Amino acid sequence: MMSAILILLIFVTFAALMFTRRVPALIAVPLMAVLIAAAVGTPFSAILDDVVSAGSVKLAAAYVAVFAGAMLGRGMMQTGIAEGIIKRAAEFGGDRPLVVAFGLMLVTAVLFTSLTGLGAIIMVGSLVLPIMMSLGIPRRLAGTYFLLAFATGFIFNISLIRFYRDILQIAENAPLPPEIVRFQLIMLGVMAAGTVLYTIVSAKRAPELALMTVVAKEELTDRIDDKNAPLLSFLTPLIPLVLYFGFNAAGWKEVPSFLAGSVFGALVAQPKRVVQVLSSSLIRGLEDGAPAAILMMGIGMLVNALQLPAVKMALEPLIANLPIANAWTYVLFFGVLSPLALYRGPFNLFGLGAGFFAIVAAAGIVPAIAVLAAAMAIVQLQNVCDPTNTHNVWVANYVGVRVEELTKATLPTMILICFIGLVFGALLFLK
Repeated sequence: MMSAILILLIFVTFAALMFTRRVPALIAVPLMAVLIAAAVGTPFSAILDDVVSAGSVKLAAAYVAVFAGAMLGRGMMQTGIAEGIIKRAAEFGGDRPLVVAFGLMLVTAVLFTSLTGLGAIIMVGSLVLPIMMSLGIPRRLAGTYFLLAFATGFIFNISLIRFYRDILQIAENAPLPPEIVRFQLIMLGVMAAGTVLYTIVSAKRAPELALMTVVAKEELTDRIDDKNAPLLSFLTPLIPLVLYFGFNAAGWKEVPSFLAGSVFGALVAQPKRVVQVLSSSLIRGLEDGAPAAILMMGIGMLVNALQLPAVKMALEPLIANLPIANAWTYVLFFGVLSPLALYRGPFNLFGLGAGFFAIVAAAGIVPAIAVLAAAMAIVQLQNVCDPTNTHNVWVANYVGVRVEELTKATLPTMILICFIGLVFGALLFLK
């Protein structure tokens, strides 16, 4: 019991440190892993071997997938493919603000099924947000629309799926289970419907539209350098999706799917510079993916620390009493507490939550696929609302509002979407 109290104290302490932004997650998570292992009397040599060394490569497949996705993103930026897609979407909507907004949101969602990293957020956001605001969409709404669209597409982000599977140890080296795809499609429908309703209602409630910039939309789109990327190249972000979800059993896993997309984009958009585009995007992709990879190394250490026999034994009584075995208590428990995903809290899969969900999945109280459904529903809330996300901070700064304003504007909607996702998760996986 004493060990369990000590472990919980470590969790609370580091949660407070991350909440107050005194220690970043990149440092806090691996430190927490080492201290938890030490708290149950793990020998120093075992901490080095089983927690630090083995943990740092535990999620290697996930962060290699992040690098491959970031490479694809950089290739699409260099060849003008991403810019071209955004430019066509803006031109298609004419001067109807809501139509343009929906077009840009759709494009943003499609792009982030493949793109990863803050660099991609900055590139897409720097093009999409000024166009929205030039048509009179208030800056706060433009920021929330962008975040909702990003999170909608990220449901099918291939590198994120790899991360889920590694954390929860679901068919790690086997073809993608069809149950995961089925639930993703459900979450996509729920998220898309919620986003459309939010956009329409918020636009009607907005004050009289006043231009946020004196630059006309046409002038902004004229400035976009799409490098004359051909229309065929606009299929690039879809190539990895088709290969991964359609031919996963044939060997098209995360990395080859992303690489195929990169090669396709380079060949179609700039056939004379294929080698230069691929080599440059590889290097820049490594830079873009580095922060996520470092965080995943720490998360792997934390997961290994929490899977030590002494730690599992200490926490087992607490985990066994979680009210999630019943469908309704499952929905209420994860739904009511879903805001704990904010500020790197215990439900944040990119912070303390990685350890929590890994322990719950290993405990076998509910099927691991049900834990995955809860994590996927809660991650949607975290992706849109968490003010500690680097993409939230960047979007808030770009549109000129406080990052907490974006959280307040979207949190009620995202809690509702999370609840609906959990209901479907309970119906599908808790029978």
